[in-house]
Amino acid sequence: MEKRITDIEAGTVIDHITAGKATKVVEALKPKGVVSILMNIDSETLGKKDIVKIENQHLDQRTAKKKIARIAPKATLNYVENYIVVKKVRLQDV
Repeated sequence: MEKRITDIEAGTVIDHITAGKATKVVEALKPKGVVSILMNIDSETLGKKDIVKIENQHLDQRTAKKKIARIAPKATLNYVENYIVVKKVRLQDV
């Protein structure tokens, strides 16, 4: 399999979005800058899932929960610095 979406150097990756809901998450957040959307990715826990990558922007946890918890209640916020996930937060835990 060929990898077409690259890792981000810094920003927020929203993982474990219910399949087919990534565009609704982006519409709710209205992020600025570069956004990558991956849809219908195989997932061991969800079967299929979507992922949203927002470059150079760290989302506030409470704001993210308020805007996307109804759309994607099992979502996880992954904060990335220098291509490394430095913090993971499940919206259920915020």
